[in-house]
Amino acid sequence: MAFKISDLKEHNSELLKLLTSSSPDMLWVKDINGIYLYANQAICDGLLMAKDTKEPIGKDDVFFALREREKYKDRPYWHTFGELCFDSDKTVIDNNKAMKFEEYGNVKGEMLYLEVSKAPFYDKEGNIIGTVGSGRDITQLKMIQLDLEEKNKILAQQQEQIESFNAELEKRVQDEINKRQEEERMLIHQSRQAGMGELLESIAHQWRQPLNIIGIASANLVTLHDLDALVAKDFEEKMEIISSNINYMSDTIDDFRNYLSPNRSNTNFVIESCIEQTISVFYTQENMKRITQRIYTDSNLVASGVENEFKQVILILLSNAIDSIKLRFKNNANKDGKILIELSKQGDYAHLNISDNGTGINADIFDSIFDAYSSTKSNSMGTGIGLYIARKIIQDRMQGSIKAQNISEGSMFTITIPLANTQTNQEITNDSI
Repeated sequence: MAFKISDLKEHNSELLKLLTSSSPDMLWVKDINGIYLYANQAICDGLLMAKDTKEPIGKDDVFFALREREKYKDRPYWHTFGELCFDSDKTVIDNNKAMKFEEYGNVKGEMLYLEVSKAPFYDKEGNIIGTVGSGRDITQLKMIQLDLEEKNKILAQQQEQIESFNAELEKRVQDEINKRQEEERMLIHQSRQAGMGELLESIAHQWRQPLNIIGIASANLVTLHDLDALVAKDFEEKMEIISSNINYMSDTIDDFRNYLSPNRSNTNFVIESCIEQTISVFYTQENMKRITQRIYTDSNLVASGVENEFKQVILILLSNAIDSIKLRFKNNANKDGKILIELSKQGDYAHLNISDNGTGINADIFDSIFDAYSSTKSNSMGTGIGLYIARKIIQDRMQGSIKAQNISEGSMFTITIPLANTQTNQEITNDSI
């Protein structure tokens, strides 16, 4: 629609006043130079500080901004809104289209935010002769938005700090886990070395007799040969004796090699066989004299895990039992030690009891016997890691439990482990210890 400025200045109908004077939104009309042609009461009160709607006519925003600042010379930012508004008028004219803005500036010393819509209007020839505009006060909404943005910024910084802290904490936790795992691997290694000492003693004891027999047979062959009395029958007999004892020693080496195998892969194994194999390499020791053992087992019970680690647990418990018995009866030559091994099935679990008639467990250390470096033996007899390793193997690797108790004569250790067919859905991690 085409207009003339002279017509707009004269146009002041009651209908226009009704539509604009009571509106809460700011409404105005300006010529191409930013001079007000019309201003409603809302913009006079909220932005221009004009006494009535007639005062803005013929003036621009800068006039009112300078007038307000003149009143408060000591406060240069008392009123700065006018310049910003003028710039947006020019933007609309330069772009020759309706546009929306978010304008802000100081009004009476406080920040005012307006959501502004402006559009050009034209003469009959299509030339821009001015702009019309409306503005809505969004200061409260904007303050909420700015506050929210600031809080979001702080929250983002805190989130970044938390993520950084979590990453650092995760690294520390992982480092500590790796450290603990390495320490536990070292403890297991120390425990196996101690066990190897026991086994080497057994090897020495088992080989002493066959080596003696081989030595005697060899000496007899030499003697008969020197006397020129060696006949085929004597030679064959002596060689048979030597051969059988060499085979016996070879079988012994195989038994110990299998026991000390480094293989750590999970397999299904027969519990009874593990117990018997451990006993076979353990009870040949000299310190087993006058210690009797009874075994009651439920055959064909199968568990899942690292077989040699389970053997290591049995070796630890038997070693503790023997030392406890020796300590109790060292001054009583007429007493014999006893070790009882009982294996039974209870539901989906295998229960293994190993009891002895030794000294029992001292009440002062009973609650800590499964802790690292807490020994049930005297300082000269143990490292204090055996039962700790036994618990790690049974609990962490085999998903079972190990408990101790004093009985009427000595002590008893109870191992409970799930049978192999109950571990189908249980994950066993080789690196858990």
